[in-house]
Amino acid sequence: MKYIITILLVLLASSSAFSQKKGKTDPKDLKIDSLTKASAALTLQVDSVTKELGIYYSVYTTLKEKVFKYNFDPAKTSNLIDSLRTTRDSTFTELSAVNASLKDSLSVMKNKNIKLQTTLDSLGLGNDPAKALAKQEADKQKAIADLKQLKELLDAKIITQEEFDTRKKKLLEKL
Repeated sequence: MKYIITILLVLLASSSAFSQKKGKTDPKDLKIDSLTKASAALTLQVDSVTKELGIYYSVYTTLKEKVFKYNFDPAKTSNLIDSLRTTRDSTFTELSAVNASLKDSLSVMKNKNIKLQTTLDSLGLGNDPAKALAKQEADKQKAIADLKQLKELLDAKIITQEEFDTRKKKLLEKL
């Protein structure tokens, strides 16, 4: 019986101790809860940093393989990009200068073409180059015949050397 009373007392004492713990929170449990929450927050930060690192690494790899073609120090990426921008701008400046000079050349050629077309139109030949060549050839043949005739007149002493030179000069100017 003593044994049963002792067990009852122990049970009664332990039940009162457990009831007191339920009402109060242990400071160690509070620390564990706050550390668990801090650990969860840090895990979220690590996950976001890991994602950013993956993006950064893919950008670095793309730049390395497709733009710079060699391993470079990521800390100097901004300097490298600035040098690329400068190179690109100078290239476009040179291309625009070449483009401007080509426009000038085209303008000069267009003006020459207009003058030649005007000359053809004034000769009554229009846009037919074959007619223009035929007319030029006929003009040359006529000038040669006229020069031969002038030479015959000079040889026959019908005209003087001065008259021959003057008429010859006029005929050559027509060509």
